[in-house]
Amino acid sequence: MKTASVEEVLALIRPGSQVLLHSACAEPQTLIEGLVAGVRAGRPNLQGLTIYALTYRGARAATPLYAAPDLLQGGQLHLKSFFPHPALKEASRLGLVDYLPASFSTVPGLIRAGFIKPDFAFLQVSPPNEFDMCSFGPAADLAGALLESNVAIVAEMNRRMPFVFGPQAATARFAGIVESDRELIEVPSLIAGPVERQVAANVAELIQDGATVQLGVGTVPEALMEFLRQRHNLSLHGGAFSDGIIDLINSGAVTNRAKPFDNGQSVSALLIGTRRLFDFAHQNPLLELQGIDRCNDPGRIAQLPNFVSVNSAIEVDYWGQVNAETIGDWQLAGVGGQLDYVTGAWYGENSLSVIALPSATPAGKPRIVPRLAAGATVSTPRHLVQLVVTEKGVADLRGKSLTEREKLLRSIS
Repeated sequence: MKTASVEEVLALIRPGSQVLLHSACAEPQTLIEGLVAGVRAGRPNLQGLTIYALTYRGARAATPLYAAPDLLQGGQLHLKSFFPHPALKEASRLGLVDYLPASFSTVPGLIRAGFIKPDFAFLQVSPPNEFDMCSFGPAADLAGALLESNVAIVAEMNRRMPFVFGPQAATARFAGIVESDRELIEVPSLIAGPVERQVAANVAELIQDGATVQLGVGTVPEALMEFLRQRHNLSLHGGAFSDGIIDLINSGAVTNRAKPFDNGQSVSALLIGTRRLFDFAHQNPLLELQGIDRCNDPGRIAQLPNFVSVNSAIEVDYWGQVNAETIGDWQLAGVGGQLDYVTGAWYGENSLSVIALPSATPAGKPRIVPRLAAGATVSTPRHLVQLVVTEKGVADLRGKSLTEREKLLRSIS
């Protein structure tokens, strides 16, 4: 295995190249730091680059280096985002984040088909095991598609990267390898307040023993995982896992025995958490990361009996339309995997999809509203929404007319 310096691997880049970054907590920080420093230094081969990113950070995290407004305004970098996280808000409010609207399940297919065609992928990997295979650590979402495509992969091999079971690659597959020894990006769990805990308690009443559960990342899912420790024979299948799964699994509530596939394993595409989660996942045979096209495939989700999907929203209108992405014209998030799981749950046996949110913002602004705000995006259409849950109760919209929906949603607003 031959390694190189950051300067040497950056010499591979050509002006105007498209560079895809490893997702969320797996972002290769050393490569990104070197790349941005080279852009700022005016290196000719690093000008006019397009960056693809799926960004995720903790609350009040600093703006990522590749999203610095001055670089984007000056045209030195162009940022295409799969998920415009609030960490990008400074650039986003200036109209400098070019959002790529796509359900997560479709992104690997877009790469394989060449509709998204990066010249380079900057990925962070673990040191090789005894078979010379490297793990992609906490982010397997796009790894398979990139390995199968004609994309030059530049790897940052981090000694602190966990070896998580899932897609792997031999060192010979990489166009260049840079070594590092540093902590990964961490996203601490959010602490739920009394309102979020009541929302979670109401959702927990809908989840019975033997269910397969998809949980997102946020305050309500974290609180929900506490309540679910009292259940039995649960299975976990989702797009992203946070630190909360550790105590849930260790409580004995999770067996993963009820699934027709991936039996005995908790399955996700991403780990979004802290070192505690990364250490838990390291060489853990009870957990596997898979491509986001596999985890979020509505057809596969529909094969999971007693499946319960739990997602959040910014606002829901009286028709049941869900906005999980925008505040007015400001793109605060992306469609992510919500529509994938809502769709899959519709066709599953005894399955449910739940949209869970507090009835109002901390400032008291209603989140169950007569109509979505001007400029708001419909993330999940009204005809697919099943249950909406707030701290005030549950509105079951299945089979309900518009008049009936309004009455039910008013009752929990």
